[in-house]
Amino acid sequence: MFFAFIGSKIGKLITTMVALLGAVLLIFKAGQRDQKKAQKIKDLEGYQETREKIDEVEVNTDRAAALKRLRNNGDLR
Repeated sequence: MFFAFIGSKIGKLITTMVALLGAVLLIFKAGQRDQKKAQKIKDLEGYQETREKIDEVEVNTDRAAALKRLRNNGDLR
């Protein structure tokens, strides 16, 4: 009975539609996976840049020097 349905014209049409939808879904999922990898790399590069900027700042316990640095960088309002 099932094979007779697949052999009919409607069955072939439905089978083709399901196969096309499956292919589109697989392509979509592959794109999502690639985008996640690219975003993870971008996030790690941003983190690396932030850490480098933090490491460049001198360790200084002088309050006046710290305020001056913050004013010069636009971080103090």
